[in-house]
Amino acid sequence: MFSRTFTSMIRALAVAVVGIGFTTGAWAAKYIITVDSPLTYRMFKQARLGSPIRSEGFQMLAQSGATVNELFDHLQMIVVESNSPAAMEELAGRFGFAAIEKETVIPAPRPLPMAVSGSPVKETIGTPWGIDAVRAPEAWTTSNRGRGVRVMVLDTGIDKNHPNLASRFEKGKNFASVDMPNAPYDYFDNISHGTHVSGTIAGDGVGTGLVGVAPEAKILMARVCGLQGCPMAAILSGVNWGIQEKVDVMNLSLGGPSPSDAARKAYQKAADAGIAVVCASGNDGVKKVSFPAAYPSTIAVGAVDNTKKKADFSQWGPELDIVAPGVGVVSSVPQGSGRATDVSFDLNDGKGPIHVESLPVKGSSVTSSALQQDVVFAQLGKPEHFTNLAVRGKIALIKRGEISFGDKVKNAIAAGAAGVIVFNHEPGMLSATLGEGVTVNIPVAFVGKVAGDEMSAKTNVKATLHSRVSDFEEMQGTSMATPHVAGVAALVKAVNKNLTSDQVRDIMKQTAYTLSPNNENQFGAGLVDAYKAVNRAAGIEGLLLPTGSLN
Repeated sequence: MFSRTFTSMIRALAVAVVGIGFTTGAWAAKYIITVDSPLTYRMFKQARLGSPIRSEGFQMLAQSGATVNELFDHLQMIVVESNSPAAMEELAGRFGFAAIEKETVIPAPRPLPMAVSGSPVKETIGTPWGIDAVRAPEAWTTSNRGRGVRVMVLDTGIDKNHPNLASRFEKGKNFASVDMPNAPYDYFDNISHGTHVSGTIAGDGVGTGLVGVAPEAKILMARVCGLQGCPMAAILSGVNWGIQEKVDVMNLSLGGPSPSDAARKAYQKAADAGIAVVCASGNDGVKKVSFPAAYPSTIAVGAVDNTKKKADFSQWGPELDIVAPGVGVVSSVPQGSGRATDVSFDLNDGKGPIHVESLPVKGSSVTSSALQQDVVFAQLGKPEHFTNLAVRGKIALIKRGEISFGDKVKNAIAAGAAGVIVFNHEPGMLSATLGEGVTVNIPVAFVGKVAGDEMSAKTNVKATLHSRVSDFEEMQGTSMATPHVAGVAALVKAVNKNLTSDQVRDIMKQTAYTLSPNNENQFGAGLVDAYKAVNRAAGIEGLLLPTGSLN
């Protein structure tokens, strides 16, 4: 009697990981079933995947035509697809089913504009500022640069052949939808986010100088996000694979506002398996840590800039554990998909050209050669600011403010400008964009306030502007801070593989560099410090410097 009930139930259920199925004339939804009963799960293991439901005992579900598509052995979860919500609700809490949740989809990171001409430039990047800020090089001798540690990145995929990642890449799998018909492999990164994250964790530093926090660690890529988003079932597939692979660290530079009981249990199982699960706190700049970072089993990471100030976008709250560099972070992107700009100007004072820091404005064009032209100051770039302005064929210099970058550049193009330099109206640099899906056929660069003020205050200024493709890109976000901490966790694990997830978290928090004001836990325990964390893990307390010291 007991076994017959379970046998009927097995024929009755279904789950789906990706896509939307079409059954019995209605669009089916995906559901994730958490199974408390090992017997129930074992019986599902024996069921034929993809078979239609025929059980009279679960008539409502049978009428939905639901099918079983995926089982997560290490999470004891079943992923189902059904067009009958009522039938799914009927089963919740019965027969060993702890919970049945409708699948949610986390928005994917926005795609970067792809290069339209030119070829990759194997340039010299040098060590990104964040690597030194977390004191990773000082920890490399003791930690053997992370050798022997495996880090799984759950993200948008990877360019496994990138010159700074090829030696560190181990394997990859695609758990998201297939939206790359011409991709060389199904876990290729067509968004650039996962490749960027991977470079910060384990870039090998060869040739270009792009080095990660743990440059001897190995990267496994679980592609759980596509252009349409990151389905929860795909993410859980990646977590399940990470447990199966016995990785040491997981990096999730993704998140959403809502919790999930299935996800909470999945991350706890990963932590119970000894995996340090490192997650981004979120980029909405509010006092609310996103999920999965807010779960108690994960390590929540916020972002700071190179002055150790909290990034405006970085979310915070009581669940925040630690912070790391997340502004102006240079790392790898799929070869040829990145943008770089070179800007210099000559004030005609006999001192020669002045080279300045610049960033490409997303959506602008690359050029086969540098544009060398007179600079014409067009104030804020409004239409009236181009009236009677001789800017045709020249470089328009425009100050940030009041109207969008896209409108400024559109107005400059209408006036005949051959290129645009936008400068900041306040200290600091900015990763600017012309707008979602907007592209133009002229080069556009962003420079700082000092350079812009100098150019705008003079006449007869000439500038050189070159926008080119690259294998690297500067990004910002808690997505960029998270791999710094994942890299430190890898270094910590390298000196003591027996550390639990909680112990890795505690070591990093106890040795972090304290930041203030921290009255609302804006910084968590502070800025992660690889040197002190590794020495604490190795038991070399005598080498530790006083708390709060970076020297």
